[in-house]
Amino acid sequence: MLLAAGGLATAQDEVETRSSSTTWLGDTGLWFVPTAEILPAGKVSVSGYRANFDREQGQTDIAHFVGTFGVGVADRVEIFGSVRADTRIRRDSRPLFDASDPVFGGVLQDYPTLTDFWNGDDFGDIVFGGKINLLSEHRQQPAAVAIRGMIKAPTGNENIGKSTGEADFMFDFIASKNINDNFELSGFGGMLIRGEPAGISLGNSVRWGLGAGFPTSSRLKVFVELNGELPMNDEVVLTSALLGVDKSISPLISRIATPIDFNLGLQYQANNGMFVGAGFTYALGQERGTNDGTAPLIGFQVRLGYHPGVRRYVAPPPPPAADPPQNRPPTVTAECDPCEVEPGATSRVTAAANDPDGDPLTYRWAAPTGALNPTNQMATTWTAPDEEGPVPVTVTVDDGRGGTASDTATIRVVAPPAPPAREFAFEDVHFDFDRYTLRPGATRVLDEAIAAMNDDDSLNLTLEGHTCNIGTSEYNQALGERRATAVRDYLTNRGIAANRLQTVTFGEERPMHDNAREESRRLNRRAALVVRVQ
Repeated sequence: MLLAAGGLATAQDEVETRSSSTTWLGDTGLWFVPTAEILPAGKVSVSGYRANFDREQGQTDIAHFVGTFGVGVADRVEIFGSVRADTRIRRDSRPLFDASDPVFGGVLQDYPTLTDFWNGDDFGDIVFGGKINLLSEHRQQPAAVAIRGMIKAPTGNENIGKSTGEADFMFDFIASKNINDNFELSGFGGMLIRGEPAGISLGNSVRWGLGAGFPTSSRLKVFVELNGELPMNDEVVLTSALLGVDKSISPLISRIATPIDFNLGLQYQANNGMFVGAGFTYALGQERGTNDGTAPLIGFQVRLGYHPGVRRYVAPPPPPAADPPQNRPPTVTAECDPCEVEPGATSRVTAAANDPDGDPLTYRWAAPTGALNPTNQMATTWTAPDEEGPVPVTVTVDDGRGGTASDTATIRVVAPPAPPAREFAFEDVHFDFDRYTLRPGATRVLDEAIAAMNDDDSLNLTLEGHTCNIGTSEYNQALGERRATAVRDYLTNRGIAANRLQTVTFGEERPMHDNAREESRRLNRRAALVVRVQ
């Protein structure tokens, strides 16, 4: 039975937080299903777990003894980790492997190197990650939304089946909602990308989970969850079979089941955030094989920890009583249109003023340079001087009762933009199959390039040699070089300095057109003139 309990926040934070707990991976959540809320900035959570799962392949029971931590960073980030201090695995199938039975006699997807009925007590893997809160109910948003990324560090001993020996990567999208402080609902979905040991193909999975904790505000809380994986491959494939401790031989191909776990739990949480819980996990949809009646389907869960709670919305205090009526100063905002002009041009400057007491206002405009006309109206026209640079134009309003306000609009005087630089683009020079001599029609393209380079000394060219995919890669690299050289020789023979030209060959590596058909393949036999302007 998967038991869990939620409690109250600490007394001093009661108005700002509500109770929450950790997942077995260390982040804020229900039990195995995370929530999108996170720890407040600077707050820390810790917990210890016995997490127990059952898997169809090998009729296997998996238990982890886990320590977790979590830290709130800034307003939206939670850093967390989970250390599997002990991972123990028991296979009930007899013999250990059965090469003729890929359903029950094969290897586990998550622990493919296990070759013993019982691998004892030893250190497992470490998982660490971060969760970014995008939406939160404490900001008066309708629900909480977060993204979570994790890395499994392969610290377990792969030789005795504690780990795959390779890193895994997990990415999840999470959404959760606290309904009237009675029910907290959460769901997540994401990807598990598995690192693959040498000689073993494991495949990746889509991760998902749904869960609820209730009552949210109670010290005693029930958790109900459904979570699992959807494998993207149907099989674990070995390049060579494994030899079990009983001399049995594994199949080269083992079926991957679709693990779905139903979790039910109860937890008690004290006012100070300490919690203790216990529960069970039932493996849904798993076949029992030849061990019918004894195959493990139920895993027992226990956890103990501390979580300071997650933030909740707190209404601001009511405003203080108003002071006796007195003259209130006006407000004004100066606006320019446009706020960037050329020398001698004009800008319309407007004062958006308001007096809370309804007093009539007078206006006064001033600027260190340029000309204002008029200077005593709500809007005026400013004429820019010949000098470039920022010019502050200030308006002062007066309510006639001692209340004044000023604001400044800064107008930039800038020179007219320089004319745009000339752009160059040249056609490709095409070649016959397996040739690097220039066609007669190529001279038109090259003569255009020569004329442009004579007109603009800053224009340089990179001459790229390309080929189709017929022939070996080495031959085509050399052919591409000869084509680029042929173009360069033509240009230098007509007065273009060699230091303005650069040749490079790509051979068949960068086709511009489809190499599957000759009518498009021939267009890849070319030299490209790529412009470099210095």
